[in-house]
Amino acid sequence: MRSKRMSKRSRIARAGHVVVKIGSAIFMREGGRVDRRTFAALVDDLDRLMSAGVRVTVVTSGAVALGRQALGVTPGPCAVAELQAFAALGQSRLMQMWEAEFGHYDRHVAQVLLGRQDMADRGRYLNARSALETLHAFGAVPIINENDTVATEELTFGDNDQLAAMCAALLGADLLVLLSDVAGLLEVVEGDDGTRSFGERVEEIALDDPRVDQWAGPPASGVGRGGMVSKIMAARIAARADTPTVIAPGKRPGVLAALWAEEPVGTFFDPGQGGAVRARKRWIDHGARAEGRIFCDAGAMRAVRERGASLLPIGVTKVEGNFESGSLVELIGPEDEESFARGLVSYSAAQIRAIAGLRSEAIEEAIGSTAIDAIVHRDNLVLT
Repeated sequence: MRSKRMSKRSRIARAGHVVVKIGSAIFMREGGRVDRRTFAALVDDLDRLMSAGVRVTVVTSGAVALGRQALGVTPGPCAVAELQAFAALGQSRLMQMWEAEFGHYDRHVAQVLLGRQDMADRGRYLNARSALETLHAFGAVPIINENDTVATEELTFGDNDQLAAMCAALLGADLLVLLSDVAGLLEVVEGDDGTRSFGERVEEIALDDPRVDQWAGPPASGVGRGGMVSKIMAARIAARADTPTVIAPGKRPGVLAALWAEEPVGTFFDPGQGGAVRARKRWIDHGARAEGRIFCDAGAMRAVRERGASLLPIGVTKVEGNFESGSLVELIGPEDEESFARGLVSYSAAQIRAIAGLRSEAIEEAIGSTAIDAIVHRDNLVLT
């Protein structure tokens, strides 16, 4: 009989659609040169999966690294404008690599550049999903990258780890694989003298295990912009859609074939028992960007968190930001600066300020009309 651990890992072999994220450190050597052999082996591995009937969506990094290479600039800190320029120079080179390598297998590739705005706007979010699904229907391989050339924040998606997780949720993928330059999540051993050292690779762990955050560390290389912390965040985003995540060593030949053979490769992150969040709530949870914050009293926070209730005006103590009805906001408790929920408001910021602390039946008298009793209805609300 298989162990409980292996029965969870068996979800890998049953996955019909996988999002594979490939970090720039996987196919770039030290000094900024392309590791052609590793890149070719990865494409061969991806082709084998697709030939076995698995739908594959690729999220790739590497444009910035290739742009640096083209200009002879060594890896290191630089201004956002320089990162944008490197991305513009490197993106065409990156796609040429994917097209040439997949061409050996008679497969078409399609470049898809996504930005935070595409995830934040509901219409663009749905259009992105439709376009990606259509590409798959045509038999093309979507090659997704962040639109770094126009990005205004250096770490918008954390080296594409979180972008890959959002794409997995967007497409309802069965598995997220983050290929890294490390073997997986490593145990951290605390020495008697206070020093910390890495121990064994963790084969499987639940995302709510407190050791996950304790063991996550900084990037292992100077090529990419992510690290284990970014990958853990991505795994938690995917988990909200009930999608498990594997962090695996991307430089190992045949790493994907090994995963599908249920070999103990990398670290498997169990999404837990929370269950899948339906599509609209997935977008509220991780796609959209909050436009304001609503502070709540303890009673309102308990009602929302413990009973699944809507947020009513009587529980609101303060409003931050200027937003319109239908905007996404974060809900903040009385003694915390971190949000406990996110949701779509039924009223504008000005209207909420006018009705804050009032009973629902007093809404119409305060602002002249009543759209709904709740400021954030439970159907438009996700706990964080």
